[in-house]
Amino acid sequence: MSVEEGWVQVNNPILSKSCPGGNGSADVVHGSTSVNLTGSPFLFSRSLNVFISVGCNNHVRVTNLVDGTTAQCITICDGNPDRDNSCFGINCCQTTTPGNFSYDLRVFNVSLSRIETYNQSGGVHEPLIPCMHAFLVDDHWLRYNLTDPFDLQGMDHVPAMLEWTLYNMEPSQLGIHKYRGVACYKFGSYVSSSYIYRGVDCYCRQGYEGNPYLPNGCVGTYILGSSLLYFKVHL
Repeated sequence: MSVEEGWVQVNNPILSKSCPGGNGSADVVHGSTSVNLTGSPFLFSRSLNVFISVGCNNHVRVTNLVDGTTAQCITICDGNPDRDNSCFGINCCQTTTPGNFSYDLRVFNVSLSRIETYNQSGGVHEPLIPCMHAFLVDDHWLRYNLTDPFDLQGMDHVPAMLEWTLYNMEPSQLGIHKYRGVACYKFGSYVSSSYIYRGVDCYCRQGYEGNPYLPNGCVGTYILGSSLLYFKVHL
């Protein structure tokens, strides 16, 4: 979690389909719609997350339920047991999160289906990997902590990144801009050629650290000369 950078890491459930159930049954689906963050200050980060699908001949489509934009990818079968942590189409694919700068990603739906392939006699191939998985995941965690995407098949959730901000507010309404070391700014986006202000973010200025959303939350830091002494003082 980072207060200044405005993000928090949470557990995000994995969607699975066509996996053998506890009684040997197949076509078991767990989840299709994300947690709904509408009405909260949180949103799914588009810059820190990536959408992944693991399996054989998967077609995954992710839809932003606010603006209807979609993102999708396809996995291709490969029965080679020598796998690495790459995810570029062979048994694993990735795509960006759906949405644009006018609409945040707060709730999405996932469609996970199988692309049928045929053998020489015209019959449908049985998939080499029956289970299909899809999930939104922290891109940094995926690249540096997962050696094989198929290890996810035994997991119920993965880490994902949420961002937050204070919507429909002015810096003066927060009552904290008057404190030393704090800076706040308004942000927005273009909608139909018009720039619409949407909220406010705050941060501690250079030489300060702490929580900019609290009174006197930014603490000044000083380093004396070339020594290793380091201490903080409230200014």
